Amino acid sequence: MIILVISLLLIGIGLGYFLLRYNAVTIPEDHNAVVVNRQGFIKRVLPAGSHHLKPGLEKVEFIFETKTKLAKGMVTDVPTAEGILLTVHWSGVYAVEAGLITERVSQRLRNLPNADKGLQRQVDIVLRRLMGVYSLRDLFKPSIRDRLERQLVESLKSKLQPTGIALNGLNLQAIIPPAEVLQALNQAQAIQTLDNAIRASDTTTREIVTGAHQLKDLIEWGNLFPPYGRYVLTKSSLPEQATA
Repeated sequence: MIILVISLLLIGIGLGYFLLRYNAVTIPEDHNAVVVNRQGFIKRVLPAGSHHLKPGLEKVEFIFETKTKLAKGMVTDVPTAEGILLTVHWSGVYAVEAGLITERVSQRLRNLPNADKGLQRQVDIVLRRLMGVYSLRDLFKPSIRDRLERQLVESLKSKLQPTGIALNGLNLQAIIPPAEVLQALNQAQAIQTLDNAIRASDTTTREIVTGAHQLKDLIEWGNLFPPYGRYVLTKSSLPEQATA
């Protein structure tokens, strides 16, 4: 009888130890785990470290990273106030914090493994709204650029925090207009630079430059006409041939 009791006790201890080992989980550093019950409903979030689950009642549904990460993205066809479509490259720093979630907890916890996609989606929405009030020239002014970045960060923080995403900062890396618009801007800048240089030069230099420009116009004025117009113009300018 005593031997039977001892045997049952040893079996119970062994079974208990097995269950504890079987239901023990270790969450890596800079990670959290979401635990669900037998019905699949989220019960709790486990921080990094060793934990024991309730045997047969709980299991780890998924593990997500919590360390600070760098995100990069590109938003295309962003309209300016004039309707010019731009391509914008951006980068930002963020971290995932489950404790920030205040409502729809279950749904938003399940979205945390894809936090980078949620961040990119919000940047796309907010950037289009904010940039649409500025002209293309304004967007290349440092003061406007700084203001736009501040507005972008403030708006994104208020939208992302309830979803469990803590945004630490975001920068606009490059604002790229269409190729034809960029070429026109470069030409306009070159003309402006040349005009300023001419205005700053002496009277003789200004007269020489103006004369050269007028001479070039006289030499190439025929090219302003369409092909048929140039043909008629050339024929009419030739001397009449003597008839026999």
